[in-house]
Amino acid sequence: MSLKKEKLNSDLNLEKIKKILGRERFQHTLSVLKAALKIAEIQNLNLKKVETAALLHDIAKSKSYTELIDIVKNSKWEPDQLELEIAPVLHAPAGAVMAEDFFGITDSKILEAIRFHTLGHPQMGEIAQVIYAADFISEDREIDGLDEIRIEIERDFESGLYSITTHILKYQLEQNNFIHPYSNDFRNKLLKRSD
Repeated sequence: MSLKKEKLNSDLNLEKIKKILGRERFQHTLSVLKAALKIAEIQNLNLKKVETAALLHDIAKSKSYTELIDIVKNSKWEPDQLELEIAPVLHAPAGAVMAEDFFGITDSKILEAIRFHTLGHPQMGEIAQVIYAADFISEDREIDGLDEIRIEIERDFESGLYSITTHILKYQLEQNNFIHPYSNDFRNKLLKRSD
């Protein structure tokens, strides 16, 4: 996917983002952006905010564990103890810090979307939910059952979110990984809504 600056609503410097992310991660980011904008249009959300969150959702992904800890230490996005033990999710809170510090993002909805795109959160807003879903369903992902979830997200967003969280939790259980309460609580909230 190729995006020209004229097509973007965001004022972000794409070359700066690409340099930080690297070519492969930047391509993933563009795939997430494409999915996020499609969902946001269906949900009638602010496309500029969704675009900004999508472009920056993995901005800290290339950092080492030690760098991630240093970035989040004493920030308002500081992870809890369990998050510290789940190294693959630390780029999310660190990304929110970097979005503020390096890109001047102050919008709480954008920062929340970056912060919770890996685990989800029962209190996250619509933009955060879109980024969480788009990161999972982006066209560069190959996961069993993903085509059905992509269709479901467009047809019934909350039902699609429930399918995503259920899929993620099943996978984490199969891998004998920690399950963060944010993820479980988010799934439970979606389950309650479907009753």
